Amino acid sequence: MRHLQSQSFNRKKRVRSWIGGISLIISIFSFIFIASFCLHSDLLTIHDVTVFGADTDIAGEIHDLVMKKLDGNYAGIFPRANSFMYPKQDIVSSIKTKFPRVLDVNISRDDLSNLRVTVNQKIPAAIVCMTLPNFKNNVLALDPTDPCYFTDQNGVLLKRLPASYNDQYHVYYAPQISNSSSTDFTGALATSTSEFTGLENFYDGALATGISVDGILIKDAGEYELYASSTVIYFNDKEDLSNEITNLSAFWRHMTTPNNTKKPVIFDYIDLRYGPNVFYKII
Repeated sequence: MRHLQSQSFNRKKRVRSWIGGISLIISIFSFIFIASFCLHSDLLTIHDVTVFGADTDIAGEIHDLVMKKLDGNYAGIFPRANSFMYPKQDIVSSIKTKFPRVLDVNISRDDLSNLRVTVNQKIPAAIVCMTLPNFKNNVLALDPTDPCYFTDQNGVLLKRLPASYNDQYHVYYAPQISNSSSTDFTGALATSTSEFTGLENFYDGALATGISVDGILIKDAGEYELYASSTVIYFNDKEDLSNEITNLSAFWRHMTTPNNTKKPVIFDYIDLRYGPNVFYKII
């Protein structure tokens, strides 16, 4: 008799457990349904995005990228466009990846239905052209039709050079970059960051010495040509570039000091590729 009562008790206990489990599952699904319904409320949905600080040629693309990131649901349930659940870090990462000229991105809500995307763009450090230098009347000149790009301090190509621009930038020629089927080199490296930094320091050192630098050609195998009016300065990376600019500065100042010459010296070329020995030819 006790055995039958025990079996009956266990059956009732299992039934209560099943009912409790089913009730819990129903409660969870009900909560998810209600939460999803509330989160899909039009009052909590982002309907538009305003972009600030971006160049006009990419502002529209950034807007479309953000709207695309807001489309759909998390796990097919919770809306990505919800004002409190939108994928902020994913949006920031995607913008910085697609647009190399973007340095920082700040995202905030204007209200519950509008998103504000504020972009801080990189300041161009130089211009890099994927062509050999163009000379007009023996003077180096940029051709508007050449594939030239603004570049950041690390040598990353930011955007195509516009028809009008400020000529205050350092100019480099790196034709080896164009050895591909691509027609847009945005995001590519002009050269390694370490090499580009070294060339930038060399460029600055030449300007500080009083040399009017028009541009530098980046050749293969660590060979370079610096153009200064009618003078070509040859150098390479066989020796540290900081040593080569020191040699160039000392040589230039010595040769152009008024006490050493009665008339201005015009060089055809200067060759720094042989250690401390500087070879040159005067016109």
